[in-house]
Amino acid sequence: MSKMGAAVIGLGMMGQRHGRVWSELTETELVAVYDLAPERARQMADQYGCMAAGSLQEALDAPGVEIVSVCTDDQNHVEPCTAAAAAGKHVLVEKPLATSPHDCDTIIAAARGHGVRLMTGHVVRFDLRYQVAKAAIDDGQVGDIIHLYGRRNNILRSGRRIGPRTSIAYFLGVHDLDIMRWYVGCDAVRVYAESSRKLLTEEGADDTIFTLLKYENDAVGCLETSWVLPEGQPNTLDARLEVVGTEGRVAVRVGDSEPLEVSGPDRSWRPDIAYGPVVYDQQAGAIRHQLEHFVRCIRDEQEFIITPEDARAAVVLADAIHRSLETGMPAQLG
Repeated sequence: MSKMGAAVIGLGMMGQRHGRVWSELTETELVAVYDLAPERARQMADQYGCMAAGSLQEALDAPGVEIVSVCTDDQNHVEPCTAAAAAGKHVLVEKPLATSPHDCDTIIAAARGHGVRLMTGHVVRFDLRYQVAKAAIDDGQVGDIIHLYGRRNNILRSGRRIGPRTSIAYFLGVHDLDIMRWYVGCDAVRVYAESSRKLLTEEGADDTIFTLLKYENDAVGCLETSWVLPEGQPNTLDARLEVVGTEGRVAVRVGDSEPLEVSGPDRSWRPDIAYGPVVYDQQAGAIRHQLEHFVRCIRDEQEFIITPEDARAAVVLADAIHRSLETGMPAQLG
C-alpha cells in the first residue's frame, strides 16, 4: 500500500508535532511544510527531508500530497482549509475548527463541496483517561447525568504568549466544551459566563472565565478556564472533568495527579506523558493516536470520532461564552 503524502501548514508547536508524526507513521510521508516564517519552514524541511514551500498553494500542489494538517493560529483557519479542500486534499485542522460559527460553515461547505474529508483535532478525545470515562458513562455506570464540572487551567506564560492572538474560550475552553457535550449527549440551550482581568490587561485577554451551561436534558455544567497559574508549579496544565449522575460519578484528573514527577536541585516538574511525549525517539501519546485515526478513517472509509458538526458545536458554545461576556446576560441557543 502506497504512503499518503502529507503537508503541514503552520509550524508552531502543534505543526511541528504533526510534521514529526507524519514523518514517522508507516502509512504516511511528510512531503511539504509551509509557514509565514520561511526560516522555520526551511529548518523543518532540512530535519525531515521534505519541501519547504514558499506559499500555501505550493505546499498544496506538491507532488503526492493527499492530506493536509492546518496548524495555523485559531483565527486563521479558513483560508488554508478552504484552499486545501479546493485542491482535493483531506483536511485535519487543529482545534478550534474556526473562531465563529459562520467560518465553521464556510470550511464545512468547502470540504463537502469538493468531496474531501474534514476532521478537527480535538486531541482530548484521544486521551485514554477521557475515553475510559466516556465508556463508563455509555455503559450506564453514571446513570442519567445531573451535572458536569470541567477545569482546564494553564500557567501564566501561556496567557502572555497566546492571549494577544486568541481567546481562552477558544484556546482552552473548546476542549472541555466538546468533551462535556460528548459526555452529556445533547446540546446546550443556555450559556452564562463571567470573567476576570488582572494580569493580562496589556494582552487584552481574560485571565479566567467561568461558564455555566444548561443542557437540553436538564443537566447543568460548569467550566473553569484560566491561563494565569503561577510559573513555579510542577505541572503546566491543571485539568479536571467530573460527571455526577443518578447512579454514580466519574472523574478525570490531569496535572496534580500525574504518575510521573521529576525533581532537580531547584524544582520538581511533571512531564507530559499523555499528549505529546517523545519515547524512544518517536512522537507518542494522544496526538499520534489522533493522526493515526485520521489516516485510518480515510483509508477504511470510516467515520471520524469527531464530526465537523461536533467541532462546530464547540465553536458555537465558545461564541456564546463571548456573547454572554459582552452583554452580561445568558446567551440563548437553539
